[in-house]
Amino acid sequence: MKGHARHIMTHHAEAVSLGTPLEEIARLLVDARIGGVPVVDEHERVVGFVSETDLMATLLQGLTPGAAARDVMSHPPIVVDEFATTDEVMNILRTAQIHHLPVIRNGRLVGIITPLDVLRYFVEKVMPPAPEVG
Repeated sequence: MKGHARHIMTHHAEAVSLGTPLEEIARLLVDARIGGVPVVDEHERVVGFVSETDLMATLLQGLTPGAAARDVMSHPPIVVDEFATTDEVMNILRTAQIHHLPVIRNGRLVGIITPLDVLRYFVEKVMPPAPEVG
Protein backbone atom coordinates (compact mmCIF):
# COMPACT_ATOMS: atom_id res chain seq x y z
CA MET A 1 0.00 0.00 0.00
CA LYS A 2 1.53 3.32 -1.04
CA GLY A 3 1.76 6.27 1.28
CA HIS A 4 3.58 7.46 4.36
CA ALA A 5 2.82 7.67 8.05
CA ARG A 6 2.03 11.36 7.71
CA HIS A 7 -0.79 10.52 5.28
CA ILE A 8 -2.57 8.12 7.63
CA MET A 9 -1.88 9.57 11.07
CA THR A 10 -4.32 11.44 13.24
CA HIS A 11 -2.82 14.90 13.58
CA HIS A 12 -2.58 16.70 16.91
CA ALA A 13 -2.53 13.59 19.06
CA GLU A 14 -3.40 13.96 22.71
CA ALA A 15 -0.32 13.69 24.94
CA VAL A 16 0.52 13.91 28.62
CA SER A 17 3.63 14.86 30.58
CA LEU A 18 5.67 12.63 32.87
CA GLY A 19 3.99 14.15 35.91
CA THR A 20 0.38 13.90 34.72
CA PRO A 21 -1.63 12.15 37.46
CA LEU A 22 -3.13 8.78 36.50
CA GLU A 23 -6.62 9.99 37.41
CA GLU A 24 -6.27 12.77 34.83
CA ILE A 25 -5.04 10.31 32.20
CA ALA A 26 -8.00 8.00 32.89
CA ARG A 27 -10.43 10.91 32.43
CA LEU A 28 -8.70 11.92 29.20
CA LEU A 29 -8.94 8.41 27.75
CA VAL A 30 -12.62 8.13 28.64
CA ASP A 31 -13.58 11.65 27.51
CA ALA A 32 -11.62 11.47 24.23
CA ARG A 33 -12.61 7.83 23.65
CA ILE A 34 -9.02 6.79 23.01
CA GLY A 35 -7.03 3.79 24.20
CA GLY A 36 -3.78 5.46 25.17
CA VAL A 37 -1.58 8.54 25.07
CA PRO A 38 2.07 9.29 24.39
CA VAL A 39 4.05 10.72 27.28
CA VAL A 40 6.21 13.65 26.20
CA ASP A 41 8.97 15.64 27.85
CA GLU A 42 9.26 19.44 27.94
CA HIS A 43 10.58 19.41 24.33
CA GLU A 44 7.61 17.37 22.98
CA ARG A 45 9.84 14.29 22.56
CA VAL A 46 8.01 11.01 23.14
CA VAL A 47 9.50 9.31 26.20
CA GLY A 48 6.81 6.72 26.92
CA PHE A 49 3.24 5.60 26.37
CA VAL A 50 0.34 4.99 28.76
CA SER A 51 -2.37 2.65 27.51
CA GLU A 52 -5.72 1.70 28.94
CA THR A 53 -4.14 -1.69 29.71
CA ASP A 54 -1.43 0.02 31.77
CA LEU A 55 -4.11 1.85 33.74
CA MET A 56 -6.18 -1.31 34.29
CA ALA A 57 -3.10 -3.12 35.62
CA THR A 58 -2.51 -0.23 38.01
CA LEU A 59 -6.14 -0.36 39.17
CA LEU A 60 -5.82 -4.09 39.85
CA GLN A 61 -2.71 -3.48 41.95
CA GLY A 62 -4.36 -0.63 43.80
CA LEU A 63 -3.97 2.92 42.58
CA THR A 64 -1.29 4.70 44.56
CA PRO A 65 -2.25 8.27 45.48
CA GLY A 66 -0.04 10.65 43.55
CA ALA A 67 0.90 8.08 40.88
CA ALA A 68 1.76 9.70 37.57
CA ALA A 69 2.47 8.76 33.96
CA ARG A 70 6.16 8.17 34.71
CA ASP A 71 5.18 5.39 37.14
CA VAL A 72 3.21 3.22 34.69
CA MET A 73 4.28 4.20 31.16
CA SER A 74 5.80 1.75 28.74
CA HIS A 75 9.28 2.81 27.75
CA PRO A 76 11.26 3.14 25.66
CA PRO A 77 8.41 4.05 23.35
CA ILE A 78 7.94 2.58 19.90
CA VAL A 79 7.64 5.49 17.47
CA VAL A 80 7.79 6.00 13.72
CA ASP A 81 9.07 8.86 11.59
CA GLU A 82 6.44 10.71 9.54
CA PHE A 83 8.10 9.48 6.31
CA ALA A 84 7.93 5.78 7.18
CA THR A 85 5.98 3.88 4.55
CA THR A 86 2.51 2.54 5.23
CA ASP A 87 3.92 -0.99 4.92
CA GLU A 88 6.49 -0.17 7.64
CA VAL A 89 3.71 1.22 9.84
CA MET A 90 1.58 -1.90 9.43
CA ASN A 91 4.57 -4.16 10.15
CA ILE A 92 5.43 -2.25 13.32
CA LEU A 93 1.84 -2.37 14.58
CA ARG A 94 1.65 -6.10 13.88
CA THR A 95 5.07 -7.29 15.04
CA ALA A 96 5.17 -5.12 18.15
CA GLN A 97 1.54 -6.06 18.89
CA ILE A 98 0.62 -2.46 19.66
CA HIS A 99 -2.47 -0.44 18.81
CA HIS A 100 -1.04 3.07 19.03
CA LEU A 101 2.02 4.28 17.15
CA PRO A 102 3.22 7.82 17.86
CA VAL A 103 4.50 9.65 14.77
CA ILE A 104 7.48 11.98 15.11
CA ARG A 105 9.10 14.76 13.07
CA ASN A 106 12.62 15.72 14.10
CA GLY A 107 12.08 13.76 17.30
CA ARG A 108 8.88 15.58 18.27
CA LEU A 109 5.33 14.23 18.41
CA VAL A 110 3.19 15.23 15.41
CA GLY A 111 0.50 12.54 15.34
CA ILE A 112 -0.55 8.99 16.15
CA ILE A 113 -1.58 5.97 14.10
CA THR A 114 -3.98 3.22 15.14
CA PRO A 115 -5.12 0.22 13.11
CA LEU A 116 -8.35 2.12 12.40
CA ASP A 117 -6.32 4.93 10.80
CA VAL A 118 -4.67 2.37 8.50
CA LEU A 119 -8.05 0.90 7.54
CA ARG A 120 -9.53 4.36 6.99
CA TYR A 121 -6.67 5.24 4.61
CA PHE A 122 -7.15 1.93 2.78
CA VAL A 123 -10.90 2.44 2.36
CA GLU A 124 -10.69 6.11 1.37
CA LYS A 125 -7.53 6.11 -0.78
CA VAL A 126 -6.85 2.59 -2.03
CA MET A 127 -10.14 0.74 -2.47
CA PRO A 128 -12.33 1.54 -5.44
CA PRO A 129 -15.40 3.56 -4.51
CA ALA A 130 -18.47 1.61 -3.46
CA PRO A 131 -21.11 1.33 -6.16
CA GLU A 132 -23.94 3.80 -5.79
CA VAL A 133 -27.26 2.36 -4.69
CA GLY A 134 -30.55 3.66 -5.86
